[in-house]
Amino acid sequence: MKTFFRYQVKEYLFYTTLFFLLFSFIITLVKGIFGLQKLFELNPSLKEVFLYFGLLFLQLISFTLPLAAFLGVMFAVHRFKEERELLGFFSLGFRVKDFLKPLLFFICFVFLLLFLSYFYMVPYVKKLQKIMKFELTKRQFEEPLTEKKAVPIGESYVIYVEKTKKEKDVQEFERVVLLEKGLEKKQVFLAEKGRLYPKEGIFTLYQGEGFSLSKDKSVEVLKFGEYQFALVIKGVSQALEFGRGELSFVELKDKLKEVKTNRGQWFRYLTEYWDRVFYPLSVFLVVFQGFLTALFIKSHNRIFLFLTAVALYVVFYVGYQFCQSLAENGKVYPPLNFGLFYVSVGVLLLIETWFLFKKRHYRIYL
Repeated sequence: MKTFFRYQVKEYLFYTTLFFLLFSFIITLVKGIFGLQKLFELNPSLKEVFLYFGLLFLQLISFTLPLAAFLGVMFAVHRFKEERELLGFFSLGFRVKDFLKPLLFFICFVFLLLFLSYFYMVPYVKKLQKIMKFELTKRQFEEPLTEKKAVPIGESYVIYVEKTKKEKDVQEFERVVLLEKGLEKKQVFLAEKGRLYPKEGIFTLYQGEGFSLSKDKSVEVLKFGEYQFALVIKGVSQALEFGRGELSFVELKDKLKEVKTNRGQWFRYLTEYWDRVFYPLSVFLVVFQGFLTALFIKSHNRIFLFLTAVALYVVFYVGYQFCQSLAENGKVYPPLNFGLFYVSVGVLLLIETWFLFKKRHYRIYL
């Protein structure tokens, strides 16, 4: 019995690890590449680029781990069927409950990993990502600009200077081109000289012209001897604040007390609070569904098995996100909302289990 137990768990772990590494690599790479443009605007070092991908990999564990466990169990059971191992186990006298014990052990193991990841690590990783972006923006804003090179500053500005000089807390420029990318209009400033006070965020241009292009394609031209404005850079000019997904569980509890008078915010923070509890529990439903689905499917085609698995997982994930949205909008009390969703899925699983095992229909699928 111990050999049978270890063999089952080993197979589940093997396929889960395989899918976890595969999905983590692909999703991290794709999502990371899409975010590289904004990261490069902050002029990161090579070390910081690797750190960016590393943090992204850790952030995605809460998504890739349950998906990998779901697929891992499905493909392991499918292999048992394809190689007639299930039939052999039953012929040796093993019963259905003998298969459920290693499955439950495996699910509990994955649950523990997912709980630690989602409850503690992911919020901390998200916080580190924001701090990293803040420090990069701050460093870029305060260090002397590179001469004769277009340099992005934050997300809204691009500046080009022919000569630059820094004295204490002031940066002085000669022959400046500044592009501001606003939501309503784009502006280009050409000036003979410029002066930047990084701490105050004050930029002064001298002896130049400004061109403004609005959404309706109208152009405004401005000539000036001296033009001063506040260089608003997100993450530097404002205090660093963390969103609800970046707060620890204790910080969430404190934040709930602060926003109690604001019904909209209170429900959003309360949903995040209960999401930390309920989301890891989803692995029990998802992985058991994978076990049942693998028994139901008669097809020998692994591509069909994979597509079916992904479709089922997406349906569950979309359903969970829908319940989360209802809770955030205050339509349903968050723990009640998540609880009803899990009970509904659990009832469906019980019906599947009754049909498959109590009526001994599982023999048809072996």
